[in-house]
Amino acid sequence: MTQLSIPAVFMRGGTSKGLMVHARDLPDDPDKWSALLCGAMGSPDQYGRQLNGMGGGISSLSKVCVIGPSSREDADIDYTFVQVMIKEARIDFRSNCGNMSSAVGPFAFDEGLVGAVNDTCVVRIHNTNTSKIIRSTFAVEDGRAVVDGDFIIPGVAASGSPVRLDFLEPGGASTGRLLPTGVTSELIDTPTHGPLEVSMVDAANAAVFVRAADVGLTGVELPSDLEANDEVLGLLEVLRREASVRMGIAPTAPTAAAVTSIPFVCLVSAAAPSTTLSGDHIASSDVDLVARVISNGQPHRA
Repeated sequence: MTQLSIPAVFMRGGTSKGLMVHARDLPDDPDKWSALLCGAMGSPDQYGRQLNGMGGGISSLSKVCVIGPSSREDADIDYTFVQVMIKEARIDFRSNCGNMSSAVGPFAFDEGLVGAVNDTCVVRIHNTNTSKIIRSTFAVEDGRAVVDGDFIIPGVAASGSPVRLDFLEPGGASTGRLLPTGVTSELIDTPTHGPLEVSMVDAANAAVFVRAADVGLTGVELPSDLEANDEVLGLLEVLRREASVRMGIAPTAPTAAAVTSIPFVCLVSAAAPSTTLSGDHIASSDVDLVARVISNGQPHRA
């Protein structure tokens, strides 16, 4: 098979990284992007490592951002987020990635798609996945986005220059309503734990929230602990599929199985001592609550 070549930039955004691609370098029809972007990221890979591409074997490292001219008067650029499945030859457009959104503005500036005023650039980003506007603000110098700085975020080994994101009117990004079912909490029946109280909220991305204790967890488990707990992951998938139906994302639970990007599953618990992936200890007095998130079937690492 003849290899193809397209211009792209490999960037980190927050605690994710992926390919940044101009829309002009892809087919006009997004339905024709799958083979190209899956090939670029190394999917499908039955071993889950994506060694034949730029992906990193987990959902937060298997992402593509497609950037082009704005289709709206209230935005400077269009940005389409693409989640590339790892073990499947499939891409998903149903969600946005907040982490990779932070890379979009600097990419657009470096590529000459937008300008700046003095040493600050403000970019109005139209995310086509959610039809929402994100305002990105960051420093520039000598015609490039500033990279070096002393800003630190957990999960990233080095410091860098900060990027501020303002998600304007984020409610209803996936479903059209902040509370898709019209209530703040309700019960979902499960085969192993009976009825569980959940909250279904759609702010920037659709998510279903459940107490960690209600599914037999402490709430401070590390991703590796969750990955090894097939019983809990199976239970959370039951909740996710039913929430998907109730939120109007998928018509049936079997259909929801194929819509893996949303809703996210968020495990919440009261403040408690915990340990980060780097081994740092967090005192309960330093936080108000603890959260763990399941994204595309995998525990999110940051």
